[in-house]
Amino acid sequence: MVRPSVKLGSAKLVVICVSLLGFALIADFLWASSSPSSSYFPRSTFKTSTIIIPKEKEQKKKNSVRLLADAYADLPAPQLVWEKMKTSPVPRLDGAAIQIRNLFFVFAGYADINTVHSHVDIYNFDDGTWGGRFDMPKEMAHSHLGMATDGRYIYIVNGQYGPQCRGPTSDTFVLDTETKQWSGLPPLPVPRYAPATQLWRGRLHVMGWQ
Repeated sequence: MVRPSVKLGSAKLVVICVSLLGFALIADFLWASSSPSSSYFPRSTFKTSTIIIPKEKEQKKKNSVRLLADAYADLPAPQLVWEKMKTSPVPRLDGAAIQIRNLFFVFAGYADINTVHSHVDIYNFDDGTWGGRFDMPKEMAHSHLGMATDGRYIYIVNGQYGPQCRGPTSDTFVLDTETKQWSGLPPLPVPRYAPATQLWRGRLHVMGWQ
C-alpha cells in the first residue's frame, strides 16, 4: 500500500515543475513584447561591424636606385631637334599626307564640321614654302583616306565622302605626281574608312577599316 502513494507524490511534483516552467516562459514573453527597448530597437537593426586599421606605409628608402634590364636601358642616339614649319595654307583635320623626295603632299581634310577641303597642297622641303595647289576629283573622299606611294604615283583608297560623319566610299584614285594628272582605279568591293594601305611587290594591299 506504500508504493502507490510514492508514485502519486512524484507525479504531483512533476506537474508542479512543468507548470512553473510554463508560467515563467509566458511571463518572459509578455515582458519582452511590452518592453520599450524591443519596440524601438529591434534586434535586426543591430549589426556588428569590423573596422580595419591600415598599417602605416613603409617609408621609401632615400637615394633608391631603379635598375632596368638591358632591353629597357637608354641607347645612345642623336638628339633630335624640332623645327617649326611654315603654317599650312588652310587648317585641316583628318586629312592625309605623304612625302615623295623633297615634296610633301597634303590631301583634303576638314576645315570645320560642316566644310571639307577638295584640293592638294604641296610643301617643298628645299626652300620651305607651300605651293603647287591643285584640285582633287569631285568623286574622291575628303577624309579618312587610305594612301600609299611607289615614289611617283600616289594611290588614294576609299575614305569618307563629305563633311560631318557621312558614310565611306569605295572609289579609288591614283595621282601621277610628275604630271599632276588623276586616274581612276577599280572600286573596292566594300567601302572603307581609313584602311591600312601598302604597296608590296607590285600589288596594292588594302587591309581593315574603321
